[in-house]
Amino acid sequence: MIRTADTKLIASELHSRYEPPRAVALIGRTLQKALFAGRADEVVFWALVYAHYCGGDLCDATEEQLAAFRKNILPDPPDLN
Repeated sequence: MIRTADTKLIASELHSRYEPPRAVALIGRTLQKALFAGRADEVVFWALVYAHYCGGDLCDATEEQLAAFRKNILPDPPDLN
């Protein structure tokens, strides 16, 4: 399962620990390894990390493409306040 909160947390950590070129290179290398290993869930995870790293919400077209993976992506829990 992919938790959206986890992808946002990783993106935030990358922002705080690395300069942008280094962070994007790390995401790219990890994404490439997952892609060539045939691990679709990891590819989606790192793609979401990258999206959140670059600014947050996904566009409608990307949301539509992720529809096939919805059963594996847990959304953020609603605020209980």
